Parts: sequence; C-alpha cells; structure tokens
Amino acid sequence: MRKRVIKGLKGVFNGEEFLEGVDVLIEGDIIVDIGENLSAEDEIILEGKVLYPKFVDPHTHLLYAGDRFDEFKMKLEGFDYLEILKSGGGIYSTVNKTKSASEDEVISQTLNRIKVLKDFGVGVVEIKTGYGVDFDEEIRQLRLINRLKENLNDVLIFSTLLFHVKPKDRDFDAYISDFFNRFEEYEGWVDFVDVFADEGAFNYEETERILKFYTERGIKCRLHADEFKPFGSELAGKYKCISADHLLNPSEKGLKLMAENGVIAILCPITGFFLRKGFAPYEMIKSLGLEIALASDHNPGTSPFLNPFITLFLAVYSLGMKPKEVFMSHTYTAAKSLGLKDIGKIDVGYKAMVFAMDYTPEEWAYYGDLKPVIKFPLDGDKIQP
Repeated sequence: MRKRVIKGLKGVFNGEEFLEGVDVLIEGDIIVDIGENLSAEDEIILEGKVLYPKFVDPHTHLLYAGDRFDEFKMKLEGFDYLEILKSGGGIYSTVNKTKSASEDEVISQTLNRIKVLKDFGVGVVEIKTGYGVDFDEEIRQLRLINRLKENLNDVLIFSTLLFHVKPKDRDFDAYISDFFNRFEEYEGWVDFVDVFADEGAFNYEETERILKFYTERGIKCRLHADEFKPFGSELAGKYKCISADHLLNPSEKGLKLMAENGVIAILCPITGFFLRKGFAPYEMIKSLGLEIALASDHNPGTSPFLNPFITLFLAVYSLGMKPKEVFMSHTYTAAKSLGLKDIGKIDVGYKAMVFAMDYTPEEWAYYGDLKPVIKFPLDGDKIQP
C-alpha cells in the first residue's frame, strides 16, 4: 500500500494538543506514525505549516431551497424570531420554498453550500431534514440527504430526521402517526433523530414520546435543547441522547443529567450572535464535566454563515473558550458526537483527513484570520466511511 510522509511542518494540532516539529506518515488513507525524521518514498513538503484534522460540523440544516433575507431585514427593524414564526414566516417560509423546489434544485443548492464548507476545511457534515414537516416531504428530504451521502467522495454526510415544527392543521397525534406506523419504510435512511424541543416547537410530552419511540428501536437521538425554554436538556439526559445542542438557557438539573449520561453539549455560537440572544454559558457547562462540541447550525433564518472560522472566533471571544479548545471542539469532540471513532484526530489508526494553514491555534486567534489560506495535502483521496 502506498506510503506518504508529510514533512517540514511547524507542528501538528492533533485534535487535543499541539505537537511541535513532527512528521506524519500515512499508508493508504490511515495515519501509521507521527514523529521526527520519518521517511517514505513519497514526500509532501509543507514548510512551516500547521496540520489540523478536518473540521466536523455535527449540526446543520443544509438541505433547503431559497433564503430568508427579507426576514433578516425584519429582524434589523426589531421583530423577534418567535414573532416572525407565529406570523407564518421563519421555518414555515423555508418549508414552503423547499417543498415547491424540484429535487435537482434542492440538491444543487445544497451541493453549493457543501463546497463552501469543504473549501474551508470541513470534512464531515451532519444534515437534518425538517423543512418538510409532512411525512412524505420529510422522507423525500431524507432520501435526498442519502443521495448526497452516496455520491460525495470527499465529504462524509450523516442524515438526521428532524422533528422541527408541527403542521398548523393537525394535532400532534394525527401528525406523528405516519412517522411511527411507517418506520420501516425509512429506517435505513436515518443515522439520527432530532427534535426541536422548545417554545414554538415540540413541548416536553411530545418530545418525550418521540424520543421513547426511536430509542426503543435503537436509533440514536439528538435534541435542539434549551434555546429558549429549559427542558430539553433534562430529556436529553433522561434518554441518553448522543447530544443536546444550543443550550442558550439550560437548567443546572438538565446539564447534570446530561453529564451523568454522557450526553455531549453542542454549542452553536453563530445562532446566538445572529439572533442577538447571547451565548451558551460555557463555563457552567464545562464546570459540570460535559464534553463540548461546536457546530455551525447553518440554516437560512438564524445562522446563514458557512465559515467555520466564524464559529471558532465567536467561541474564543464570546464563549470564552481557549484556542486549542475551540479546534478540539470542532474536530475531535464533534466527531465523537457523530459516533466516529477514527476521524477528527491526527493519531495512529485514524483516517488521514487533514488540512494545513500558517497558524497554530493561538496564532490564529491572535490574528483573527477568518479566511486563512488552506492547503489540502491529500486532496483527491476518496474518504471511506
């Protein structure tokens, strides 16, 4: 099997710590050694660069059509997100645009977004449904995400069935029955199930019924939790979800339940920044022993940015995280939140999904370069899930 060595590096951020002046030896697509003076027939010289694991984005809403620029202008005039949602805007606006778009249109727009992420060093993306609401449209979106998954060779995709908002014309029991009764029709397309457990979406009892159904069938669950009202974190802990995301207004009881049950906290600082709602209480979450990942929460209404360096920048300067912590949270811990055991770290036995740039984590935070020059020394390699 082909061996290559990356040499000339200033250092390697391996997903947890900075290693100075080492080489990285790769066989096929697997890292087989890290150390000084390594050799192989093929050498890749990256003089003075720092090597990083590719970013992992564990919470996105990339699959949609259109935008919500008009609502952005309303927000600038002082309208609240929940006010826009109740008036038929918000998520419902994107639902209508996505349902009316052809499959090829939705795929094309989503691929354009993935390309932007990829060029910024993102190698793994979780994509949620949620802009369908009705059963048939949600399953169409699941199928489209799986179409992306099957046809993209250089980005790993995970598919999440998201219960985002309820339809306005039916009660919860009528709405949820198809998802429960027809589970076998879409079971093979689902990596995760997620619920928007909050004011204006699904309440405590509704969220619990969804979690109970899917966890009993072996599906790993995640939650949009405590963005507005604090109850999702408690359910995430009770049902041992793989993650609880957002956590702008968590309860201490919920966070403790999450910590006791190994639930990862995924923070989405762009969303709080964009909505002007503040940020998750990072120090409190960290003090309770939770592992913390970072995500873009990319969506057309409350987090339209795609650049992962904006997420990192806000995490340093608004959440108060240290530079090494933010890179760890957007690589190694983010990969763990998707159940990955050999991605997100530069270590022996891990897949060689890497990029290089000029800065150490601390240097990057100091200069605040949101569009650093990114090099992909192994570009063109096919990534196997």
